[in-house]
Amino acid sequence: MYMEVYVPYVIVSSVTAFLGKVSYSYLYPESEPEPEPEEVEIEYNLVDTNLNERHVNSDKDKRSLGASFNEKMKTLQKILRIECKRDYPINNTKKVRAKWIRYIKEYENIGHSEFVYNHTSKPYKSR
Repeated sequence: MYMEVYVPYVIVSSVTAFLGKVSYSYLYPESEPEPEPEEVEIEYNLVDTNLNERHVNSDKDKRSLGASFNEKMKTLQKILRIECKRDYPINNTKKVRAKWIRYIKEYENIGHSEFVYNHTSKPYKSR
């Protein structure tokens, strides 16, 4: 007796669930995710007051400095020493540590090439 009631209930509930799914997908179609806009690199030249021209591009030249603060300081010190011809000490005084934090944030914000240009000593800027 219980089987006679159970079989129609299963069939009707299955059909009802299927029809509900079909009608919901008809009323609310799945929208395809919008494609990410492609970043377009813009290349241009800047001319300073002395009419020195330098090539600039909108893509930030980001290089990994490291994970820890010490790794970032050492990597940035190498960049400053080799490419910018500047030498800053690494010690843990409050003033020097604040300077390194400022340099690291600046490097991460503007990218490698702009950072090197901004911190290169004057005789080497004409390159």
